Amino acid sequence: MKHVLQIVFFVLVLTAVGQALWQHDRLPPKVAAHFGTSGRADGWLARDTQTTWHIATVLFLAAIIQGVALVHARLPKEYINLPQRDYWLAPERAAATRDWITGAVLFIGCGLLVFFLVLFHLVYRANLDPTPRLSGAVWWLTGGLLGLIAGVTTTLLVKFRRKPSA
Repeated sequence: MKHVLQIVFFVLVLTAVGQALWQHDRLPPKVAAHFGTSGRADGWLARDTQTTWHIATVLFLAAIIQGVALVHARLPKEYINLPQRDYWLAPERAAATRDWITGAVLFIGCGLLVFFLVLFHLVYRANLDPTPRLSGAVWWLTGGLLGLIAGVTTTLLVKFRRKPSA
């Protein structure tokens, strides 16, 4: 499962970078880049700066998620905060446990990338209008991301809180 998530993650990164490059010439020279809670544009950037921010955000996020996954795999078990750590990181279970946690990190990373793909699409769509206004869908999008993170965290706690019965 971890390998499938790794592939999905990289495809999402490439898709997000491709999205930025595709949108670049279609955006107006002055891009609404910040929106107030009402959805009205209240901050502007040059098109080149917006595209740079878009790509930089995606690549920074990708680096952080990949970095966490790589560092986690190499950390001594004393530095991993996990319920029943000695049981779950015993030599016979350590590889499976670390793979499961890496998969959870990658799953959240995929969720974050989808969040930014949709968010940057909403910003792009808003900028096609002469009076840019961000759709209220951004609130549903944010709620979905928070729900995903809460779900993965809850699943992690439930899974690792108890030792399985023999």
